[in-house]
Amino acid sequence: MAPQQKFQITSGSKEYINRTIQVLTPAFQNDPVFAWLLHNYPLSKHQSVLAKLFRAFFTQASLNKAIFIEVDDFSCCSVLIPPGASLDNPRTLLRAGLIPALFTIGPGSFKRSMFEYSSGAEPMIEKALTKEEQKNHWYVFIMGTAVDRRRQGFASSLLVHMQERATSDGRPLWLEATTPNSRNLYSKHGFVTVGEVVLGKGKVGPDGLARKGGQGITIWSMYWRPSS
Repeated sequence: MAPQQKFQITSGSKEYINRTIQVLTPAFQNDPVFAWLLHNYPLSKHQSVLAKLFRAFFTQASLNKAIFIEVDDFSCCSVLIPPGASLDNPRTLLRAGLIPALFTIGPGSFKRSMFEYSSGAEPMIEKALTKEEQKNHWYVFIMGTAVDRRRQGFASSLLVHMQERATSDGRPLWLEATTPNSRNLYSKHGFVTVGEVVLGKGKVGPDGLARKGGQGITIWSMYWRPSS
């Protein structure tokens, strides 16, 4: 099992945001969701564009009480949104630079990021959580392991930590798995799959890259609820 050293910050300092970007950009460069978001860009530019998107996303998260968590000097890290907070807060979108960042990548990526993804996930949340839980649950916005530190138990340690947080206030954890491997990891830790959401059908393949008539990408909406 990976070391249990965890450092947390609720303010999202520039240092933590920078380190999180450094770890997660290469970790998610080939992730189907982000490939789908950026499929109108040449593959050679995905990493640089993704880093810019992450900076805007993580700054927006930090302005809305997100908790940045890392294990063993950023071997694995995550951005956790606490109950009652929301990444859709319009008052902080401009401050975070999210709207300009999304416009920079073009209207197609903007639409996919701001509307298509959330419209697919929302029905799943309504299906699985009570009305109170829909307003107040923990949301794992993103979690990833450094490319050279995978399969060493760091992600499992981080999941356990987040489950302990959720247990402390009796609220569920919600996330979307974007690959079969991540879905299997979450399942091993007790997360329940609510259903599958298919995005980009007819436009991209299962890897998220442009493919006319492609089957699209699949994400798995999942939750974990503390025992009574």
